[in-house]
Amino acid sequence: MAGQALPGGQTAPPNINSLAAQGIQGAGMGTVAGGTYNPQQVTPGQLSSTNLSPYMNPYTDNVIKANEADILRGANIGLGQLGAQAQAANAFGGSRHGVAMGEMGRGVAQQLAQSSAGLRQAGFQNAQQMAQQDIANSMTGQLANQQAGLTGNQQRLGAANQLANISNLGFGMGQTVSNNLALQGAQQQAMQQALMDAAKQQYQGYANQPATSLGYVNSALGATPVPQSQNQVTSKQPGLFDYLTLGAMMK
Repeated sequence: MAGQALPGGQTAPPNINSLAAQGIQGAGMGTVAGGTYNPQQVTPGQLSSTNLSPYMNPYTDNVIKANEADILRGANIGLGQLGAQAQAANAFGGSRHGVAMGEMGRGVAQQLAQSSAGLRQAGFQNAQQMAQQDIANSMTGQLANQQAGLTGNQQRLGAANQLANISNLGFGMGQTVSNNLALQGAQQQAMQQALMDAAKQQYQGYANQPATSLGYVNSALGATPVPQSQNQVTSKQPGLFDYLTLGAMMK
C-alpha cells in the first residue's frame, strides 16, 4: 500500500496496520496453497507395454540379406569344389556325390538359419536395452520433477511463514505507534484543559473586578458595614466619607 501524495510532492508514510493486515492475509493464503499442494505422480514404465519398433535397427534386414548372400556364395563355391573332386574320382553324379551335396546343403541351410536368428536376436536385445534405458531416464526425470515440486512448495511455505512473522512485527509496531499517539493525544487534551481552566479563572477575575474594586474603595474611605440587630443601638466609627458629607452640609 503506497503512501498518499501530499502537497509539495511529499508522500505520507503508509499505514503500517493496513500493511500488516495485508501481509497476514497473504501469509494465510500461501499457507493454504502449500497445505493443499499435491506432488507430481510418478508412473513407472513397463517394458511389456513398450513399443520396440522405434528401437529396432532399420538396417537389420539388409544385414541379414547380405549375410545370407555371403553364405550362399560360399556354399556355391563349396559345391563347385565338391563336384570337381567327385569328377576327378570318377564319382560325379554317384551316390556318394549326392550324399555329400545333401550334407553340404543341410549345413548351408542351418548356417543361414542360425545366422539370421542371431542377427535378429541381437537386434531385439539391443532394442530392449534402449527401451529400458529410456524407461529408467523417464523414471529419473519424474522423480526429479516431483522433488523439485516438493522443494518449491517448502520454499513457498517458508516464505509464507516469513511474511507472517514480518506482518506480526509490523502489527506490533502499529500497536506501539497507536499507543504513543493515544498517549500524546491525552497529553494534548490535558494541556488544552489546563489552558481552558486558566482562561476561565482569568475571565472570572475580570467579571468580579467591579465588586472587588468597590471593596477597595470602601476600605479607602473607611466605610465598614456595621451589622444591626433588634434591641441594640447602631453605632459606627466616622470615616473620611462622613467628614466629607458633613463639610458639604455646612456650606
